[in-house]
Amino acid sequence: MNEILLLTDALTLPLPFGDRAIPALVYDYSRKLTTLEDVFFLLCEVRRVLQPDGIARFVISNTGEQGDVNIPHLAKVVGLKLLSDSTLEDEKDSDTPTFPIPQPDETYIDFRKPERRVFGCPLVSLLIPAYSPRFFEKSLESAIAQTYENMEIIVCDDSSGLEIEEITRRLGRIRPLRYERNPTRLKGRGNYKKCFELATGEFIKYLNDDDILVPDCVERLLDAFRQAPDIVLATSYRERIDEAGNRLPDQPATRPIVDHDMYINGLSLANVMLMAGLNVVGEPSTTLFRRTDLLDSKPDYFGFDGVVGSGVIDMSMWSTVLLRGDAVYLCDGLSRFRIHPGQLQRDPEIRQVTVQGIRNLQGVWLRLGLDRRFRRDILSVRPFPCVEDTLWLSQPFLPGRLSPPIQRWRFY
Repeated sequence: MNEILLLTDALTLPLPFGDRAIPALVYDYSRKLTTLEDVFFLLCEVRRVLQPDGIARFVISNTGEQGDVNIPHLAKVVGLKLLSDSTLEDEKDSDTPTFPIPQPDETYIDFRKPERRVFGCPLVSLLIPAYSPRFFEKSLESAIAQTYENMEIIVCDDSSGLEIEEITRRLGRIRPLRYERNPTRLKGRGNYKKCFELATGEFIKYLNDDDILVPDCVERLLDAFRQAPDIVLATSYRERIDEAGNRLPDQPATRPIVDHDMYINGLSLANVMLMAGLNVVGEPSTTLFRRTDLLDSKPDYFGFDGVVGSGVIDMSMWSTVLLRGDAVYLCDGLSRFRIHPGQLQRDPEIRQVTVQGIRNLQGVWLRLGLDRRFRRDILSVRPFPCVEDTLWLSQPFLPGRLSPPIQRWRFY
């Protein structure tokens, strides 16, 4: 742990090291005028090459030549944890790296890369932001039928009637769950937020009140975290169903994005999602992710670097989370997304809000410059489960009609 990589040149290309290869590194940021795009890309690379629990130190000149780039904020965005001087001193042992002593005109900032792999059976919070009783019973039944045992089910009732409460009380005899009625109507975003704030689990699994999970959905998604390093999100193919539960044809956003179960570079997945304007990751009912990866976005957990993604809560969440690590996509259909006339998404005014919300998310992505590091028609993938150090492969991204590809160098 005492071998430290020293970086002194401005970063213009990906670091020539494998994933999780470096235990500690120092970057001499002093006296370099660096753009936000370059600093952000550097931090993404630092997070990629550091070993779990590895430490990165940024040495910064006190002369004020670095401009307005907020390094601690950008590091948090990519999932690096800021450390104080006392933290390193308190943890100092034989494995703690010995960093070079800064010069009198320099200060430094230390970051740690968290361990992402999961061991054991952590608590999963299955959250149902309910407002319509029409399909709610089927949804709640699918939550109760989950084969994963260490799970809390929370229902936040945003309806005006008593049906959701009655169904919850009745089905709650089968499996313990928590019911909360909202004193005043919170609407969609507010109800999602309340569910999130009530959750105590390490992992979050949303379930919309008209969608359905297959019995081993949570178990399969959580197992992906056990088998893969550095992942922040697990998702799967999802089926579209009608009011009666009959399967509907796929649309561009719901078509499988890979042919086999895959480990996907998170930045490449976010890039194709945002540049195509298609939620290929999935609706909230489709995924599993860590609560802590949204917790530090308080008070608006569903924005993307301070920008509210109105009408696209899910794409906002995935954009935020995928900056922090990679994803696993499973080709089995583990959830069913119901299409019916009562959905708010079908309202023309809501659709317009959604379009503008996607544009807002794209604006953040372009500002961070990650569109310059990736082609919008390519995913970086590995077979899943994968052996450590398996090479990244380029996989064409096919769903929907895409703009012409950007011929630029990529992350890997």
